[in-house]
Amino acid sequence: MDWILLALFSSALFGLVNAVEKRVIDHHLPNLGVYYASIAISLAIPASIVFLSTGGVPEGVTDYSLVMAAMSGGSWGVGLAMVFWGFKLEEASRATAIFHVFPVFVAIIAVIWLGEELVPGQWTAIIVIVAGAFLVSYRRRPEGASSRFSQAFPILIAASLITACSHVFAKSALDDGLTVWMTYSIRTGSMAVAFAALAKPQGFIQMIPVLRSWRTVGLIVAGDFIMAPIASISLNWATSLGAISLVAASAATRPFFVFMVSSLFST
Repeated sequence: MDWILLALFSSALFGLVNAVEKRVIDHHLPNLGVYYASIAISLAIPASIVFLSTGGVPEGVTDYSLVMAAMSGGSWGVGLAMVFWGFKLEEASRATAIFHVFPVFVAIIAVIWLGEELVPGQWTAIIVIVAGAFLVSYRRRPEGASSRFSQAFPILIAASLITACSHVFAKSALDDGLTVWMTYSIRTGSMAVAFAALAKPQGFIQMIPVLRSWRTVGLIVAGDFIMAPIASISLNWATSLGAISLVAASAATRPFFVFMVSSLFST
């Protein structure tokens, strides 16, 4: 059951990364475009280092596994972009709760595509999670007005579904024989491309003055260049060892760790 420890370690470390990133965004970066640019660079450099240090694509690797790894990174990047879009339309706590139904989609896709099996109790949990997401997003309007779902709901559900596909794509690549290191490298490189597209050239240009602050650079290096790669590689290891539906459920504990870290920082 090593995958459980790896998945929870990854979730906890990503929680710390998210807390650091929030501080960077709130106090050190002028806009999200600069944030996207910094993320693109922080993804591209570790991915390149791992790719080159492991000797590149090993012999015998199938095109299928390479495509799955690339699709995993690209879909994860698109999913995160949609989450940020949802955050503009919905309160952060609600948006986070809705987005984190992605283990439900992972479980369903894994059953259909990968042949994983779920016991009745797990299906019950899926129904409860989906119902909770609807209740979280369902708004009551003043008396006399009709109730409605929030405008962000379909965006966040789509982001959740796309993120679920990312998890399954990664599992498919690993099951097809792609190594954890190469899966990380290709997946992360694809995410870097997605974030670079979101940043646009002006995001990179506006980032140059930001780099003059050693404190900002230190936070970015600690969060995105050190902790994030370790967390991502740990998640890949967990994915290679365990059922993806259960690994994804463990990964969805990240908001708990974000809350814990944020509470510690605020005291």
